[in-house]
Amino acid sequence: MLSLLENREPEVRQITVMFCDLVGSTELSERLDPEDLRALIDAYRKVCGAAVNRYEGQVANYAGDGLMAFFGWPRAHEDDAVRAVHAALAILSEVTNVPGAVKLTSRVGICSGRVVVGQTGGPGGWMEAVGETPNIAARLQTLAAPNTLLISESTQRLASAAFEFQDLGFRELKGVTKPLRVYSVLSAKHTATRFEAAHASSLTPLVGRSTELNLLLDHWQKTKEGGGQVVLLSGIPGVGKSRLIHELKSNIQKEPFLLNYQCSPYHSQSALFPVIEQMELAAQLNSGDSDVDQFAKLKGYLSGLTKNPAESAALIARLLSISIEDQSGLSALTPQQIKNRTVDKLLEIILSFSAQRSTLCIFEDVHWIDPSTLELLELVISRIDRTPIMLVVSYRPEFRHAWPTHPNVTLHSLTRLSRSEVTKMIKELLREGSLSQQVFDQIIEKADGVPLFIEELTTSIISTPRQNRQKSDTDQTTPFEATKVPETLHDALMERLDRVAHGRKLAQIAAVIGRDSPMIF
Repeated sequence: MLSLLENREPEVRQITVMFCDLVGSTELSERLDPEDLRALIDAYRKVCGAAVNRYEGQVANYAGDGLMAFFGWPRAHEDDAVRAVHAALAILSEVTNVPGAVKLTSRVGICSGRVVVGQTGGPGGWMEAVGETPNIAARLQTLAAPNTLLISESTQRLASAAFEFQDLGFRELKGVTKPLRVYSVLSAKHTATRFEAAHASSLTPLVGRSTELNLLLDHWQKTKEGGGQVVLLSGIPGVGKSRLIHELKSNIQKEPFLLNYQCSPYHSQSALFPVIEQMELAAQLNSGDSDVDQFAKLKGYLSGLTKNPAESAALIARLLSISIEDQSGLSALTPQQIKNRTVDKLLEIILSFSAQRSTLCIFEDVHWIDPSTLELLELVISRIDRTPIMLVVSYRPEFRHAWPTHPNVTLHSLTRLSRSEVTKMIKELLREGSLSQQVFDQIIEKADGVPLFIEELTTSIISTPRQNRQKSDTDQTTPFEATKVPETLHDALMERLDRVAHGRKLAQIAAVIGRDSPMIF
């Protein structure tokens, strides 16, 4: 992280700021010896710092029993607001387990927005953010009840697909002139895929992907005839991989068994995380269930899928962290042997589904896959050529693999939409609305054929008050309001820039030059 901070001048960034506070610290100072209190605060800070680091945020500074953390600087991620909320929920849960003479509780406030952010006092100094965003985060933390996370409306917009919220309405915050809408975060959503979480309410009409969809449906027909098919679906973020998979599922929803494994950017080093998540959803395991109830549900789900039900249930229960009494069959095995047998059982389960009915098996966002799940995936690819299983694997172009090029393996790279397709998509999004041709052309140019960008840019303009748009249309110095990057795309674009050495400087120079420049020899 220090290398990211070297020679970094203060800069304007959209970031998410977290403030965390230890509840009742004044009372604790009265009850505890100073040395005991210091040890307790150190343990509390360690828990908070670990949660922030786990989601790749940065602790900006500690102040007494308080903590400020940044998500989005010095390095951005495409989902910094989501990462901040995940980290905050982890803090609220884990602080209560800090060992000591008293049980600790905390409270957290989070806000997302534009700030000037930098490092004070040169290398090794604390970080600071100047602007309204950190002030709001601090006030939200003060307003929060013990063991509660409050977030601003800006953070809720960015993280709405990933969490369940309670709208607390408008609240007066000290030092903030206008009442602000405040949300309490209740829990993380549990859905099969990131796409389903982000599009729970509605979808825009599918544009420009009929050829690709027909290709997938053709492979599904071959699968039903008994020939296993593997489709490798590659494409840049936002180009429509998940939407295409969604359309495939919608077209054949009554036919197959469906196995959906969603890789996660937060668990790329957590062994078999996509499998664990899929199994918990499929077996309907609830966190509130006892181990006995969870094990009963698991055995019911696995019934008829494996040759050795007792060993299979014991192995999968261990994978899902379900405590069972009888582990005699596993006690003599080494950790590596347990892992190998678990992967073999998971492969057996996948193949067993296809013995009953044609099966659609999906591994999404494999660029985030953990090594153990990758091992399972490679086994599936090698074993399905004579089974009615269609395996769809989606990933970004930077993911590298050495999978065999068998006749049943098809690689398809999704390309950007053409200008006519972009035009059609914008019109579908507008429905009964309208935009000037100047604004229309600007969206086409800036979206660059990426469906996600088209949708977010168009939506941001639609949400702009009509009088503001009309004013921008007549102002030739500022062609339209949405020349600003929508906040929903800002983190994703900054993440790409931060991955490239000198990316920000290069982007600034390119922004001045424009898309077209004369060749210089």
